[in-house]
Amino acid sequence: MTRRRLIAWPATPVAEATPTMWVEAQLCRGQLELRYGLTSGPGSTAVLLAPSQGMEAGDHPGARRCDGLWQHTCFEAFVASPGSEAYWEFNLSPSGDWNVYRFDGYRTGQSQEEYYSALPFQVLGPHPAPPDGGGAGLAPGERLELALQCPLPPQLAQVSQLELGFTAVLEQPDGALSYWALHHPGPEPDFHDRRGWIVRL
Repeated sequence: MTRRRLIAWPATPVAEATPTMWVEAQLCRGQLELRYGLTSGPGSTAVLLAPSQGMEAGDHPGARRCDGLWQHTCFEAFVASPGSEAYWEFNLSPSGDWNVYRFDGYRTGQSQEEYYSALPFQVLGPHPAPPDGGGAGLAPGERLELALQCPLPPQLAQVSQLELGFTAVLEQPDGALSYWALHHPGPEPDFHDRRGWIVRL
């Protein structure tokens, strides 16, 4: 899998833009495989507010389907068939909570994708970062990773190529949010803007 770096929205304050964030993605026999990484860095004030119920990272017995995960720290993936207005949004929280939505078009016709009754993914870490690691969100020098492997929605299972966007939201201690993506194409951070979905698999 090719590792791609997520970048902060250009107007993000420097202290909030010091994390190192990346994503790896591939398709294998109709399965979508994703791995996100977040490494803490000097001067960063970003925090992971989840696990929210006193759970240790990697231990998520209460993980559930939730709305509004993007209001806190959340890793996201957008998936579509080129030429189709419909698309899917995957939300993954470090708490283990998750959701998948289907949209008929740009921010319209939103509904929960009922194909998924569970979305098991691994939350790995925190654990020490490699010596050349940058930083953010955890204690200095620590790294968090999220790994997902799941089948594609049936409507996408036979599509020959997919259009994908990878993004993340980080929450600051004061509740402020920073926005991360592979590419920010517009005047405001907008993860639903398909001009920012630059990966083809």
